[in-house]
Amino acid sequence: MLTDHVVAVGRRLEPRRNGLMSNQFRPFAWSIPIGEWLGTRVALSVWFLAAAVVFCLQLGTVSQGLLAAGVLLVSVVLHEVAHVWVARETGGWCNEIVVWPLGGLVAPQPTMTRRSQVLTALAGPAVHAVVCLATGVTVWRAGVLNELLDPFSSWSTVTLAGGEDTLRAVVILVFAINWALLLVNLLPVHPFDAGRVLDWMLSEWLVEDTATDLFLRLGVLVGVAMFVAGLLGDQPAWHGTWMVGLAAVVLVFNLEELSSRRAVDELETALLEYELAIEDVVDELEPGEPDAGLLEGWRQENVENEVLEERARQLEVEQQVDGLLRKVHTRGFDGLSETEKQQLRQASRQYRERSPRPEETV
Repeated sequence: MLTDHVVAVGRRLEPRRNGLMSNQFRPFAWSIPIGEWLGTRVALSVWFLAAAVVFCLQLGTVSQGLLAAGVLLVSVVLHEVAHVWVARETGGWCNEIVVWPLGGLVAPQPTMTRRSQVLTALAGPAVHAVVCLATGVTVWRAGVLNELLDPFSSWSTVTLAGGEDTLRAVVILVFAINWALLLVNLLPVHPFDAGRVLDWMLSEWLVEDTATDLFLRLGVLVGVAMFVAGLLGDQPAWHGTWMVGLAAVVLVFNLEELSSRRAVDELETALLEYELAIEDVVDELEPGEPDAGLLEGWRQENVENEVLEERARQLEVEQQVDGLLRKVHTRGFDGLSETEKQQLRQASRQYRERSPRPEETV
């Protein structure tokens, strides 16, 4: 019971095949819930299994590989705990974290102050820096410090330099993993911690949407450059394979975020046009037309009431969607909790269901 314009606008609310509605199938987001700690839901990425396999192959034995995977898991958990603690101490919040091999996939939400944003982002890398300082003396005494400081050296051959001294070998392994995590999270691209700082800095100099779009495109360029460098420099003394793998992660995350933002922008535009179309229908049904009789007047009044009730429901949904869209523009789609993502998908589905069939007329 809407105009043709509303029909056309409603059709635009159909989700794109590779847009916002398909993000629930992102392989990097696959995780297993492991409980709730201090009011925060915690999930473990399935990619830790892949990391364990890689470590076993690199270190040569299953026991050493599992030990390295365990060190990585503990290091990343400490990284995320630091993020959550600093965010809450500076007025922010965090409802959910997903722990994966290079950090966390769901960033804590600091307040909008520069102090809270910067401290929250850098809290994770600070943990790795402290661990490296604490273990650095042992690594230096073992004579492998210079080799481990080169992130692309074959550190798998020096992490076992402790020989019979198992404790020293473990300390060297802890240093190597935390040093690698520190360097990775200092890359100024999405999704790493230094990248969040750069995004916020750009937002202070440019319009927020422009800044984030520029930041993500910069991430794509950096990913391409790293990928090419890894392919061209894959020599025995310089393990470009690691560079290629890291470049692939950077490319996937930045391209995916760009796609999500485009889908959100299209949804916002369609919702606005839908709202304007509903207002046009209300205007068309304003009183003042010739009296067509009691029955016809009663029918028209019912139609007007239905439209007004629909409008009231629409406003309620819009208020919820507006808040979610503002959060997406500020933090990205990954900044939403699973519940919030489901709410956004449900709102979009409701708009599509409200769109009438082509054969319906006013």
